Amino acid sequence: MREVTEEDRATTPEEEFHLPGLSILRDAVQNASRKVPPRNKLQQDGIAGLTTAVSSLPDGMANGLLAGVNPIYGLYACIAGPVVGGLFSSTQLMMITATSASAIMAGQTISSMPAEEREQVFFLLVVLIGVFQAVLGLLGQGRLTRFVSFSVMIGFLTGISVLLIMSQLPTVTGYEPSGNNSIIRTLDLLLHVDQVHLPTLGMAALTILLAIILQKTPLKKFFALIAIAIPSLLVFLFKLEGVKVVQDIGDISGSTPSLVVPPFSAISFEIITGAFAIAIVILIQGAGVSQSVPNKDGPGTSTSRDFVAQGAANISCGFFQGLPVGGSLGTTAINVLARAQTRWASIFSGLSMALIVIVLSRLVAHTAMPSLGAMLILAGIRSIKLSDIVSTWNSGWKSWPALLAEGATFGATLILPIPTAVGIGVLLSAFLFVTRSSTEITLVELKKRPDGKIEEHKPPKTLKGNQVTVLNVYGNLFYAGARTLEHLLPKPGNVQSPVVILRLRGRASLGATLVSVLADYSAKLQNVNGKLYLTGVSEQVYGEVVHSDKLRINGPVKAFKVTPVLGLSTHHAVVDAEAWLLERKAEPAEH
Repeated sequence: MREVTEEDRATTPEEEFHLPGLSILRDAVQNASRKVPPRNKLQQDGIAGLTTAVSSLPDGMANGLLAGVNPIYGLYACIAGPVVGGLFSSTQLMMITATSASAIMAGQTISSMPAEEREQVFFLLVVLIGVFQAVLGLLGQGRLTRFVSFSVMIGFLTGISVLLIMSQLPTVTGYEPSGNNSIIRTLDLLLHVDQVHLPTLGMAALTILLAIILQKTPLKKFFALIAIAIPSLLVFLFKLEGVKVVQDIGDISGSTPSLVVPPFSAISFEIITGAFAIAIVILIQGAGVSQSVPNKDGPGTSTSRDFVAQGAANISCGFFQGLPVGGSLGTTAINVLARAQTRWASIFSGLSMALIVIVLSRLVAHTAMPSLGAMLILAGIRSIKLSDIVSTWNSGWKSWPALLAEGATFGATLILPIPTAVGIGVLLSAFLFVTRSSTEITLVELKKRPDGKIEEHKPPKTLKGNQVTVLNVYGNLFYAGARTLEHLLPKPGNVQSPVVILRLRGRASLGATLVSVLADYSAKLQNVNGKLYLTGVSEQVYGEVVHSDKLRINGPVKAFKVTPVLGLSTHHAVVDAEAWLLERKAEPAEH
């Protein structure tokens, strides 16, 4: 008798591969070698790529400072990350570039090391991050992100979007607030509105106005660049005092990134554990970004291939003096806002950044910071998915765990360090899984109609004597779910010889808790001379029944293996149970 049929299993495309690494690598290479898109799409991708490169300048340098290394390394990451990530990523519009979360965590990992060793070990850390990500992707472990619930991911992404908006408020107002987190700094800004620098605010407002108007004109393809260029030109021509430009943040002139070989002899337990932790945080954040920009056409996204893409991007950054990179919500939102069409927008972004660093650094150095901040605020507003938030809210108070998880993750993202917020989100996802698994259990009674068709009915609370009751259970019976089933099963009561047939088709295994529940139930049936049948069981489940001491000791349990024909094993069990009941009725007459 064979095990469960293919139709009985629900598999994802990633699980169908016997060797996921080969399939994922093959698809990644096909992505990289895919033919160049039509000219009109390529032109728009070029514009979007230049826009994201310019908007990444201040953040790239700021991330370098956050990591405690030379700010130019942030720009190098904005070259290698988008090019390599764009080549291999399955999510066409996701921008793989430097992020503040990865920069902060990387800086914390090497903070205890001597200053003279820090930079070389830093690049070793980046390479190890990429290796961990690539290995997880090649092993097909993208499926693990499915355990991060939708509500938790929405809470996290919404929090990141709000953080992006609040982080740019000082840039667009010209006032530098004080405080140890974004909320306190924003409140401080609101309390000191009278200290806002009006010319700076005016340039930011002009940028937003131009961005809105230009999207409705024939110049809509270039709206982002024009919206940034015009205020920057005004600042340069009129020498508006107090309005900051890119060169006020740091010197972006420099040579191209050179190839470095990290000191692999410096690998330590601290570096390995730090790299693994950063890799996981980047992958979870990247999965959220990928979810926010699904492919409009062509093949669907693959989380495992995106793992490989981010891993390859980090390995290249490590060898070419770049910060760790990952899916960036802010830069991805700018990419979408600039009407990017294909993965070439990401590639052009990296090439544009290289051109800026090598040739155009002096020109871009005069870009007005309020304009860049205003574009990032627009991107942050656009990336807030109100429909997803409303969808969770409208699910009703029965879904209070999801609402709680979404709100808690959102709050944690605003107040706590991003790695901590991600950790809280993962724990809340586990809580949601256990809660829903234990409550979403449905038990039905199956009854045969005169025409041979099977109907589902509400199960009885108590069993009837000398009668067969066929039950089917829906839901996850792992751990808490098994205990919920225990309360749903009809009670034997004071009747004699009740028979219960429980269908378990599609169950890969029983587990210790479910075995205990079934053993206790079969014992209760045995106490009133009843019997328990299990049908549709796989070979593994059958082995658990046969070898379980509890089921063997506590009462009569009979199991029927799964068959290719739906309902056949249950039919055999019903025939066997009815014959057993007839035998029991005949026993007194024989005496």
